[in-house]
Amino acid sequence: MNQYTPPKVWTWNKPNGGAFASINRPVAGPTHEKELPVGKHPLQLYSLATPN
Repeated sequence: MNQYTPPKVWTWNKPNGGAFASINRPVAGPTHEKELPVGKHPLQLYSLATPN
């Protein structure tokens, strides 16, 4: 059996998978900072472009 030692800092070497390669990124969290829009109701649901 091989003795594999993972690197201390893992980086994602993004392969070219075509048009849909970036849909499932192995990183979590926001990809950019943006102010959320303020609506006219006190409780707002933010699920832009999701089926929720």
